[in-house]
Amino acid sequence: MNRVRCAIYTRKSSEEGLDQAFNSLDAQREACEAYIKSQKHEGWKTLPAQYDDGGASGGDLDRPSLKRLLDEVDAGRVDMIVVYKIDRLTRSLTDFSKLIERLDKAGASFVSVTQQFNTSTSMGRLTLNVLLSFAQFEREVTAERIRDKIAASKKKGMWMGGRVPLGYDKTDAGLVINQNEAGTVRTLFEAYLDLGCVRQVKGFADALGLITKRHVYKSGKQSGGVSFSRGRLYHLLSNPIYIGKIRHLDQTYDGLHQPIIDLKLWTRVQEQLGSNRVQRSSRKNFPNRSPLAGRLYDGEGRSLTPSHADRSGRRYRYYVSKPSKEGKPWRLPAGELEAAILAAVSQDRLVQLQTDGQSVEHMDLIERVSVHDAQLKITVQLADNQRHDITAPFTMRRRGVESKLVLDGGVSREPDLVMVRRIHRAMRWVDRIKSGETVKAVAASENVSSDFVTHNIDLAYLSPEILGAILDGQQRADLTTVQLQRRRWPVDWSQQKLAFLA
Repeated sequence: MNRVRCAIYTRKSSEEGLDQAFNSLDAQREACEAYIKSQKHEGWKTLPAQYDDGGASGGDLDRPSLKRLLDEVDAGRVDMIVVYKIDRLTRSLTDFSKLIERLDKAGASFVSVTQQFNTSTSMGRLTLNVLLSFAQFEREVTAERIRDKIAASKKKGMWMGGRVPLGYDKTDAGLVINQNEAGTVRTLFEAYLDLGCVRQVKGFADALGLITKRHVYKSGKQSGGVSFSRGRLYHLLSNPIYIGKIRHLDQTYDGLHQPIIDLKLWTRVQEQLGSNRVQRSSRKNFPNRSPLAGRLYDGEGRSLTPSHADRSGRRYRYYVSKPSKEGKPWRLPAGELEAAILAAVSQDRLVQLQTDGQSVEHMDLIERVSVHDAQLKITVQLADNQRHDITAPFTMRRRGVESKLVLDGGVSREPDLVMVRRIHRAMRWVDRIKSGETVKAVAASENVSSDFVTHNIDLAYLSPEILGAILDGQQRADLTTVQLQRRRWPVDWSQQKLAFLA
């Protein structure tokens, strides 16, 4: 009679009750041990090692005890994994397929003691696939219910979590005004009316030492507490939360929290933002100025000259060099390169000291810029013809024929408005489909194909953390809108984060 070495695996999603003398994990193990004893005539024997994951989700396989158990399977020391129910092992059909493949490779299988089948038979595998398909469907329905609950709560004016906005603190009763931070918010709104553009507001905020809200997570990790980027300022100035409203997708509702900005000031700021957008739009058909023309070179001294391409009525600017025997030509996105150089210059301590209190365009200070493989070398001319060199480390990533700058110094980037609009459209499409419209009808009204709608629909379910990163322009520099919509994003937010960073 062959001996079957059986390892018992138990899991509980939450840690609640695990401190009891006899908890859920103990109950699962007891049932599994009884089942193994009933199979004694088949040579089944319980291995002494325990594999328990308390407080671990079944949404993925990243669990310490499960990893340790699978290593034992790979090493040929386990023949059968015994679980109380299938969902103790996994709730994901994709992960289940991976597990079966791994068990087959090791000549092992697993059994669920309360569902009376195991993976050693073809019928057992078929039944498992059906059950896991329903389990995954239930999980996705649950996620949709949560999204519906968030939407309903926001309609009632409730703040539904995420990063606490500057000017407020979170309490059990909702958002309450943080008076110190509220002063910063009012200052920024009033400065925008006085200065007329976000770029100058950023300089004003930096001069006063104004910083974003500092967040401390349960893990002890901290974020925020840094100078405002232009993208963050745009988001703050257009956030209706400051007039006591709650925004959900493209709708706003009366909130339960107190406003920081009065309606008159808010209205004037929105009118100014709208006016500036119109002015920028009216200039789009005119040739864009290339402020680095004649001042930009590669490491070999070759000049990078302005170039552009027009696609779908939009102009894309570049700086390009001619090919040579020594290396590949450069083709750099002009806007991103100019923003990186301006950020490096404006953050340089000597430049700040020399230009303090003076109305100086930092781009006018630049005399020469050299693009090397690992850094930008920027030469600026200060008072009394004093020259000063600034270096900004970066790496390059190829994307087709184009090189993308990835700054290593954490320099702020503007949000990708195309990406933001694509996500916003996906959210609107989901709302319309949930209200009863067909995908075909939505596609027809938007003048796109049904495939385009279905390929973009996942973007509506990105986690708040990822959405915040995109709004702040903090996604990977080489991540394009096309790449974002081509991915199939998992429902689980922790898995989304891994995919977003990959």
